[in-house]
Amino acid sequence: MEENRTEPAAPHAGDPSQETAAARGPRGENGPEPVSGQGGAAAAGEPHVFPEPGAAASGGGKQTASGKDGNAAPGGAGPESAVRRRFPTTGDLFAMLGIALGAQALVGLFGLLFSLFAGHGANYNTMEPAALGRLVAALYFVSMAVALGGLLYYRRVRGGRGRWARFSTRGLNPALLLWAFVMMCAVGVVLEPLLALLPELQINVGRGFWTILSLVLFAPVFEELICRGVVLGSLRSRYGVTIAWLVSSLFFGILHGQPVQVVNAFVVGLVLGYVYIATDSLWAAMILHALNNAVAYLMLVTGHANTLLIDLIPGRTLYVAVYVVALAVLVVSGYMMWRALRRMKEAEKNRAGA
Repeated sequence: MEENRTEPAAPHAGDPSQETAAARGPRGENGPEPVSGQGGAAAAGEPHVFPEPGAAASGGGKQTASGKDGNAAPGGAGPESAVRRRFPTTGDLFAMLGIALGAQALVGLFGLLFSLFAGHGANYNTMEPAALGRLVAALYFVSMAVALGGLLYYRRVRGGRGRWARFSTRGLNPALLLWAFVMMCAVGVVLEPLLALLPELQINVGRGFWTILSLVLFAPVFEELICRGVVLGSLRSRYGVTIAWLVSSLFFGILHGQPVQVVNAFVVGLVLGYVYIATDSLWAAMILHALNNAVAYLMLVTGHANTLLIDLIPGRTLYVAVYVVALAVLVVSGYMMWRALRRMKEAEKNRAGA
């Protein structure tokens, strides 16, 4: 990945792509997975559920002193400016991944010690489901809070500047949310043959209110702030929208650990990343993430955590028909999503070269 040192031009009036980065106005910097299903075919042409970047933004505002929501002020000189322009490097990405995984491992170790002292041994499965749900929720909240704080501190030390998370209720396009949810369901169907070759998901998060809170609130908030906020935002300021979209989705997948979750979360992360870029708001990504996890929890409590759609649909012919429809949805929507991202990339290059 090459370093982009081109200085951005001032935003042009009426340019919706530029408004994505600039039109939000003086807002504060801080803001707070298994899938199955099927979907319908996408409409031909350019549907309104694929908005250009900044379509959710309106009004005035001015660009921050850091340029493209980025790391160094335009025209900056000297060692400090050079350090800021280098962030994030490949080494930075590995360091950030290490911080996130390290926080989970460290807090998980404390949880294991607590389990030992409480007389449950090293096996969490001996705990009562509701008690396990409370423990898992507490450990998850602490580990992700530590991870987010560590990543923000590392980003600041390495020279990362500018807003790292964006929120706007104007980005809540119902048609876009519906399309994204259908596409995530289609992803689960299309990936089934690959997921069937991987080891089954081994996870016990308990049951009850605290488990639901952890999956439907804590996970969407923290994981979107980290993966779509800190990681995607930092990458986009240097490498552009396409690389930021791909690498942040890979980061999201690796964060989930188990092979089945890594593959599934990577592809779902592509959908969530696109929605965030298109709406310029983490609210939409968080809502979709919460819906995804709610479906996963329902499958868990009904005993279908590792059940594939082929096991639920009677008759090979019907399954093949459902699979073909899901594949068509994924291919058509994926192509249109890629085209939209290419237009965003070209718009960014045009602004930088103006």
